[in-house]
Amino acid sequence: MTNYKEGTRDRIVDSAINQFRNRPYDDVSVKDICDEAGVTRNSFYYYFESKEMVFDAIGDWCSRTARSRLLDSMTSLITGSAYERIWEIFKAYLDVQLELGNEIMNRVILSRTQRSRSDYYSYIDDRLAKILTQLIADAQTNGEIRNDWDPAALVSTSNSVVYGVNMKWCFQWGQTDVYEDCMYALNALFMPNPGFELK
Repeated sequence: MTNYKEGTRDRIVDSAINQFRNRPYDDVSVKDICDEAGVTRNSFYYYFESKEMVFDAIGDWCSRTARSRLLDSMTSLITGSAYERIWEIFKAYLDVQLELGNEIMNRVILSRTQRSRSDYYSYIDDRLAKILTQLIADAQTNGEIRNDWDPAALVSTSNSVVYGVNMKWCFQWGQTDVYEDCMYALNALFMPNPGFELK
């Protein structure tokens, strides 16, 4: 029974993502989402109080998808400098957010902020935090970056920096180059030595 319920919720979220990718928020009804997902309105309201509440689940989907892609492709993180591998982790999150598009991500951020979700700004789970902490320590030891802060503090700070760049992209309706801005901000934070800059 639990698997069925989780499958139903996932179908609703997938349908909502598809609907919001193709049409403005105000043009999408709960009925549209339900019709595509093949569920009843009662099923929809069992999981979500309103259409707006789906965006919290879409934010969770975004984080899970990026983490899953990263963990599935961990072998690709073996090559390159430690600093380049740090960038690849954050880039995976930006990739998923760009796939969703600006309007969806705007609503995800607003939804989570309005409900004061404590994790609304966190891209990094415990497993990735450990990986990033080690990569940062390696980058410091290898002379790739000059910032000698505690690696765990740099994980937290870099997460906030990437989130801030993403918010700028969202609230400027996608009119900025989120990758370029993020690389610039991470370079400013980590202070890479010549030859290690993100470009």
